[in-house]
Amino acid sequence: MAANFSACLVPVAVLALFYLVIFPNDLSQLKSALAPCDASNSVAPAAADDVDFRMFFGILTRPDFYERRALLRMAYALQPPPRRAAIDVRFVMCSLDKEEDAVLVALEIITHGDILVLNCTENMNDGKTYDYFSALPRLFPAGAEPHYDFAGKIDDDTYYRLGALADTLRRKPRRDMYHGFLNPCHIDPAWQYMSGMGYIVSWDVAEWIAASPELRDREIGYEDDVFGRWLRSAGKGKNRFGEEPRMYDYLDREMYGADVNCFRHELIADTVAVHKLKDRLKWARTLRFFNATDGLKHSKMYHVDLTPRI
Repeated sequence: MAANFSACLVPVAVLALFYLVIFPNDLSQLKSALAPCDASNSVAPAAADDVDFRMFFGILTRPDFYERRALLRMAYALQPPPRRAAIDVRFVMCSLDKEEDAVLVALEIITHGDILVLNCTENMNDGKTYDYFSALPRLFPAGAEPHYDFAGKIDDDTYYRLGALADTLRRKPRRDMYHGFLNPCHIDPAWQYMSGMGYIVSWDVAEWIAASPELRDREIGYEDDVFGRWLRSAGKGKNRFGEEPRMYDYLDREMYGADVNCFRHELIADTVAVHKLKDRLKWARTLRFFNATDGLKHSKMYHVDLTPRI
């Protein structure tokens, strides 16, 4: 029973403290703030009859990456909702060990309701991916609502265009599915795996991971390579779909040695995901390319010059 709630225990405890102090006579405020733990908050239509599929999409990040989360929330909020798809975008981090993170992340949870805290020590290649995928079926077991068809993992320097992703996923099988960018792109496909920029599996694969605790310590290496080896060794993810060239790394012309290759090229209109957005300028140029600034209205309150400085 404890394992079922481990991913929510930390934020629940902090939120309870906050709300008992701020709203001592109104526990309904606390109940509404804890809604993310049962995924009642969704960025897309929630009714099952309104959507073709539902996906839990976790952005793996660190507690202290406050600016990056603020940018990502804004970037996804400005996208039009995907057609007939519910894609629940959540930030995923390990235990809040620092006092400042416990307080400030609690405020984010109260404000946005989009954070999942796992019972782990923060890491990139030492089990966090296993902890994330294995937690999902425990948090959202079969027969419970919401019912998810897919589970996805994203790096926090990747920008997905959710409408384009939804259009390609709705045609994909709901079992034994593995989707992303096949990597490395120059080797035998039998040994390829989906790049860690972002990959998605059908829910049954996440359930298999949750039922296979031996996976956590089986392999050593980069998390995306390890994940691919899990699937390959068990014969999972046989319905494999590479989204190249619609998923790719950002081409930084100002970086020495950067050039077009099989995984990196110029921004294109038919994009599903762009990776390696490591700084504000790359994010700014990417979001401008995809017309995120089109909603800026004329006003006497400001003048913003959006002309590219290249």
